[in-house]
Amino acid sequence: MPAAAVASSASQDVAAAESAAARAYANRDFEAALAALDELVRQEPQELRWREMRAQALVDAKNFLGALDDFDFALKRLPADAQVDRARLLSGRGLAYEGLGDWVAALKDYKTALQVAEAAGQLPDPYVLNSVGNCHSSLGEWRRARESYLAAAEGFQRAAGFRYGRSTTPRLDGAVFASSNAALMLAQLGDEEGAVREMQAIARKAPGSVDMRAALAALYWRQGQEAAAEAEWNFACTSITTGCSKYQDQDWLQRIRRWPPIMCQYMRDFLALRSNPAPAGGSSGSRGGGNAGGPARAAFRE
Repeated sequence: MPAAAVASSASQDVAAAESAAARAYANRDFEAALAALDELVRQEPQELRWREMRAQALVDAKNFLGALDDFDFALKRLPADAQVDRARLLSGRGLAYEGLGDWVAALKDYKTALQVAEAAGQLPDPYVLNSVGNCHSSLGEWRRARESYLAAAEGFQRAAGFRYGRSTTPRLDGAVFASSNAALMLAQLGDEEGAVREMQAIARKAPGSVDMRAALAALYWRQGQEAAAEAEWNFACTSITTGCSKYQDQDWLQRIRRWPPIMCQYMRDFLALRSNPAPAGGSSGSRGGGNAGGPARAAFRE
């Protein structure tokens, strides 16, 4: 077969595998996505894009060690002047370290990613700032966590680049979530009145936030405002589509949503002592990392 025909056939194979990987990833079929990405890496083992895409899929498939291998491969071979790409890869690797519970390594990668991006003339990525807050929180560094969450919220508010068509929903959702994290840290730091004020403001801005309704219920109950606590809880459980059932799961609340210890305790107290059984409700799909759609998904974007 002539060389040109061979090259054309190989190019078609690569395009087909890339399309299959993107389609499977969009459908959250990580097994199929990884199979296609393995084929891409086999055909073009030095192509860093395939390594990054596979690393992202491996993170979502919870194969964090495998993801680290691909991120390391790409970072070692990245051109010295590709600083924006380096920042993105570092933030992706930070997410893999988070998956392993290595908060120190994750924090180092996130902070380095922010520094590299700044040197390249980029504004701080609010997703990465929120992840910095998550790491500080996991390390018990509550004040630093709050500072990072506040910076993330401010970043989301000014990030016009997060518009999708005519919608600003992803940006505004990010701002609400980061602000919620900051308010939770304020409670952990002992300023419960300040935390209530911030949570009330967030609930007014985002009336569909189960997170802040549940947090207010727990704090109102602690303050002896039983009627107010019940009202917030009932609203969260019966008037918001996602419902409140996840907030009755202490493992989810602490490990996945990442409420700080004092707020987890207040929720336990509320659920144990409240006079009425919890209304039936659905489950909330939010996560404390707020990373969905963030920098670690960039390689799958068009």
